[in-house]
Amino acid sequence: MIFNRLAGSLHRQDWPSVFVELGIVVVGILLALQVENWNQDRREVAEAAVWREQIIEDLKQTRFEMNARLNYNAQALEFAKQALAGLKASDPVDANEAWRVVRGAFQAGQISPFQLTGATFREVQNAGGLRRVADSETLRLLTHMYDVSAYDFELISGGLPPYRDLIRQLTPWSLQDYIWGADCQLGVDDHTGSYETLVDCAKPDLDQDIFQALEEFRAYPELIPQLRGRMSQLRVAANSMSSMIAGLDSLIIMLEDSQVN
Repeated sequence: MIFNRLAGSLHRQDWPSVFVELGIVVVGILLALQVENWNQDRREVAEAAVWREQIIEDLKQTRFEMNARLNYNAQALEFAKQALAGLKASDPVDANEAWRVVRGAFQAGQISPFQLTGATFREVQNAGGLRRVADSETLRLLTHMYDVSAYDFELISGGLPPYRDLIRQLTPWSLQDYIWGADCQLGVDDHTGSYETLVDCAKPDLDQDIFQALEEFRAYPELIPQLRGRMSQLRVAANSMSSMIAGLDSLIIMLEDSQVN
């Protein structure tokens, strides 16, 4: 309707009316643009809130998984200590003690693979939306966690340790088969989540194979140095994971505070 009035005013050359009606059109357009910008800002704020919550959930899941690996590696280190003491000794032992050493040596090579990833972080990063999620300091720490700390963790954890392959080469298959089937490594699924744990599983009725394995372990010159290297790797990885878990806790608090603010 306003355009019809504008056309009529132009036809009549009623310039005051033309200017008034043009002003109304311009103001209407500006108001429409402002409303659209306001709606866009609301959508972006809502999207950022969803992204932030998803990143927090990712960080909490990562914290859970790292705690599970920290406990798993601590168990592997305890088994390694049992094995090292028994391998360094030369005294005869009974079948139960021999099994404790052999089992410990094998369990020390067990791994529970883990890779630090951030699916939501990468999604938001690729979408160019990180600056909408948190302040610059939080983003700096978050980026450092996923880019620098993740790389460092991969180096420290070492992937498949050489000791793992060596102990499998030296352990009789009958004992390996028993370990895999006797719940010496359990998968746990409870209200906290799914994780793996190493267990002091009972001695099998394979005493001859156990004594043979212990004898071969003690006779193999590279086993103890390899075991020490594995123990060092487990300890360094534990220190790294403890530091990363503390960093995760700080990041979660910072992002949750961003939600409140």
